[in-house]
Amino acid sequence: MRKVLWVLSFILLPVLGYGVFVYNQTLRQDIVIIGGGFDGCAAARSAAAAAPEKKILLVVNDPVQELGGIGTAGGQNFTDIRYWRGKVVTQGSFGRWYAKAGQFYNTGGLAQIIKEDLAQFPNIKILYGYDIEDLVVQNNTIKEVRLRSIARQPSGEVAWGESTQRIKGKIFIDATVDGRLTRLSGNPLSVGRRDWPRQYLPGDETSFSRQQAATLMFQVTGVKTPPKNAQIKDWEFVRDARGSWGLAGGKQVFAANPQVIAFNEKYGPRGFAIKPINAASNGKDSNTWWVNCLLVFNVDARAHERDKGSKRYPADTPPGHLNVDQAWVKARQFLQNPEFIRTLREFKVQDPVTGRWYGFGEAELVRDSRGLPVVGQILYIRESVHSPLSQQTDYGTENTNFAVTTEEARGAGADSQGADAENHPARIGLGYYMMDINAFIPSDLKAAGSYRWPVTGHLRPDWLEAGGEPVNPVYLPYEALLPAKAENLLVPGYAAGISSFAWAELRVLPNLAVLGDAAGVAAARSLAENKSPRNFSREDITWVQKKLQQFGARLNK
Repeated sequence: MRKVLWVLSFILLPVLGYGVFVYNQTLRQDIVIIGGGFDGCAAARSAAAAAPEKKILLVVNDPVQELGGIGTAGGQNFTDIRYWRGKVVTQGSFGRWYAKAGQFYNTGGLAQIIKEDLAQFPNIKILYGYDIEDLVVQNNTIKEVRLRSIARQPSGEVAWGESTQRIKGKIFIDATVDGRLTRLSGNPLSVGRRDWPRQYLPGDETSFSRQQAATLMFQVTGVKTPPKNAQIKDWEFVRDARGSWGLAGGKQVFAANPQVIAFNEKYGPRGFAIKPINAASNGKDSNTWWVNCLLVFNVDARAHERDKGSKRYPADTPPGHLNVDQAWVKARQFLQNPEFIRTLREFKVQDPVTGRWYGFGEAELVRDSRGLPVVGQILYIRESVHSPLSQQTDYGTENTNFAVTTEEARGAGADSQGADAENHPARIGLGYYMMDINAFIPSDLKAAGSYRWPVTGHLRPDWLEAGGEPVNPVYLPYEALLPAKAENLLVPGYAAGISSFAWAELRVLPNLAVLGDAAGVAAARSLAENKSPRNFSREDITWVQKKLQQFGARLNK
């Protein structure tokens, strides 16, 4: 009998990123991080550095074998930074990676930079391609997560595999893009823009709440750039310090080009649209570019094909919604429509001095061995859920029920005297970008009466009247990492305690890395003091702040 059991256990060994474990045994870790994006990787690094004697497990819950999430496997290689007084304020782990990779980078190269950064710490273990299938929660404390392998099928959907792993942990960190750990462990969540004032929402948005449009990144060749950095009309062509090109532009084409307008009129009601473009070459001297321009509407980031028929699939999805797998498959298929590439080629600009055309006039899709467009392995999700301070998740709570409110983000001060002043004592980093909404429904693209980009101002005229874009970075408080109920959970990912409109600024990857650093250090402190993260004292938070600064984070304006 013992021999039979030994043989079975050997056959059922699942493969991990660093070794093997018998599937029916329990792996015990001190800190368990779910999510392999910038936030999860930053959390792992900072936790490992702050607690070198503790065991850290990083679970990459995407069907990939690399680190970096949307910023690497997802193809989003145009780093969304905004300088404040001539400097990038998002430092710490992101600052180190940015210094090595540049603003526009080869995605595989950045994944390797992050991997090598984490490899310095022998107490970090990485498990690739597993997601939460179930978990055990007792008295609002997560005791165990039960993982199962996942893999993308030839058809495009991500399916469960055969390998399983039970993980017991002391502190858990949710760095997922769908708030999966926070949601499945029973914490209240505000979906999408549920917290907006009711008067700015469509009349049908009552029993459900929409999330920002998603995007599938794709590759092209044939992009034309000027010989040196240039601003031509509304197009900006920039070569970063490491020699890689990035470009942003096309607002006038989006608003006035007859072919682009006709395309969006035709396909917007079908759930797809082309917006003005951000794109970056896949590293120095590469003629391959990753392009961010395809909006995919009505995607529910919480919903996955593999969860259908189970309690994991959300019950309050929007009518006619696409789950993440359906959206990925349909978007890749949509890219093959000949009208798409013809319309993309309209995004070009003529230099009035030389007469030369730059941009996408000669663009061609890059295709794989099966003739399919090369796309991001991960859908670029912009929004999913947000952790409120209480069980209240209704309309009009954006300035009352979140650790980072809409007004704090928009009205942050140049010092500790702005709308975010209350966040200053417990600050764990700075967040900064534009409040950039990429539309919720196709009609948002012409809510101003005609096609106009960006859409933020005409979706929220109150914001525009109050002054529009943030002028200063916002203090990110420690409380933003805490869900409403769980005692041993920290949330630096998409489910952080940030209102939907504030999230429009803080959703970009550098800001998430800042939150990840803080979560990792806070987890280390929690273990050292044998104290729930929810019960931190002023002394505990001061310790976290000092440790973060030792690790290169910027906490002060």
